[in-house]
Amino acid sequence: MASTDLHALNQRYVRLTDRCRSQWTFYQLLQGLFKHLRNQPCPLDLDFPALFNELRELAASIGLPEAARTEKAIGQLTGKLDSFGKRLRELDDTVPPSSLRRFFDRLQTQDEKVLLALAKFYLDGETTQPDTLDKLDILFTRLAEIPKGDGGVLPREKHEIERLVQPLLVGRPTAASVDAEVAILLSALSDLRAEVQGCRTFTELAAGGALDRFRTLKRRLGEGLLNPRLLPTLMQTTVAIKSRFHELWEEERTRLQDDSNRVKDLERQLQVHPEMVDEQLRQALALYASAQERFDRGLQEESVRREDALELRQSLNRILDRFEAPAGYNVNDIYASSHPDAVAVVAEEPPPEELGEPEPVGLSVDPLVQEYLSKIIFALELVGRDRPASEVVRAKELATLRLEPAEVDACQALLRRRTAAGTLADERARLLVQAAALRVRMDEEAGEIDRLHRQSSEHLADLLERASQSLQRAVELERRFDWFIDDALYRGEMEHMEQLHRCRFRILHAHSGLWLIHNERGGVSPF
Repeated sequence: MASTDLHALNQRYVRLTDRCRSQWTFYQLLQGLFKHLRNQPCPLDLDFPALFNELRELAASIGLPEAARTEKAIGQLTGKLDSFGKRLRELDDTVPPSSLRRFFDRLQTQDEKVLLALAKFYLDGETTQPDTLDKLDILFTRLAEIPKGDGGVLPREKHEIERLVQPLLVGRPTAASVDAEVAILLSALSDLRAEVQGCRTFTELAAGGALDRFRTLKRRLGEGLLNPRLLPTLMQTTVAIKSRFHELWEEERTRLQDDSNRVKDLERQLQVHPEMVDEQLRQALALYASAQERFDRGLQEESVRREDALELRQSLNRILDRFEAPAGYNVNDIYASSHPDAVAVVAEEPPPEELGEPEPVGLSVDPLVQEYLSKIIFALELVGRDRPASEVVRAKELATLRLEPAEVDACQALLRRRTAAGTLADERARLLVQAAALRVRMDEEAGEIDRLHRQSSEHLADLLERASQSLQRAVELERRFDWFIDDALYRGEMEHMEQLHRCRFRILHAHSGLWLIHNERGGVSPF
């Protein structure tokens, strides 16, 4: 046999074995997908072990004098592979791209060789169908990403991606229209990547339009996305956008859970006070319930749509914006919003001149903690005004705030104007209230710093700077506590002294906890 004929036979044999491996890998994928996602056996039964035996026999015959027999065996094996491939593609047509994505999301590891074999299977057939291109996009994205420990991903370097995909694309024809637009398309991909990475919240990303434009671009490209000059950058951009999406989604998912719990607590309180529910609020709660149901269903099916997440966020905001006490509010406003007889109640309070014209608490507290004071007051309003502080601090509405009875008493005293402005009692009450609000803020910041650090979030630097203000204010309050404790000791007011000591130790504890994590995560000390 001529050396050129032998070389040609060897090349045909190599292509056969390569096709066989890619089909066998794809067959195993379908078996795993049907088992784990559909809880049923794969409906296709193909005898790949027998095919591998025939390939081994063929390898032994290459180079023997009976070239015609070898040619015939190669032709028969090619026909079997064509038949296997057709049946595999027919079954694959029943599997949507979303199922392939979910299956890979469940895998703890991803094998580069497996991904390449699967991509070869799709590239060996018709690649004009949108679903086929979507599945190739999923595989290419997996090839281009480096998994992180927190569930996120990083894009590979472009030269690494080229090393992986260029051999797959050798000999494939490229569309002339895409060749002419490669420079423009690369510039568009760069702009999209920068726009996505500039988004600071999940809502901004999901509603901003960049994701839809990126998807539309891929759809418009069709088979053009397989252009060797374009594909590596497209893969890199896809992974970068996926990474940013994951980072912002993890932050948003935590906020959605927290805000959903707040709305559920509010619903329980509204059952006790149905007079507070008007038609507008009833509709808002119904929309929230519907959005929450769709969102929870998506979580169970591991296929949350960003539209459902956006709708849930909007429904939560509609409710919480109505009940959230804004910074700088007048205390009468919160009564007027929740008590029809609020004006009468306030009118029965002692006139301002008898108490030295006190200001509403919301206008006189440090703006640094105003938001957290609003949370405390809102929680107190939900609990009610007729229960003693020792019971109020154990109410579920205040459980996460972990207030001291003295802090509740101080807040209620200021809200009901029981202290005259400028008096020792008034200043002591304001100190306790401000310390409680600052402690809530510091506890929240400590938890958030730890979470953002685990996610390697770019927002961490902003939060560390914000926490520096809390640390500085805590030192100032600790000095004020020392003065009030010394004064209580001088006056022999042991009850006040014990309360002040408890509240001071609570804020010291929050201060030290925040300082330690702030320092450990790279924060600059304000001292």
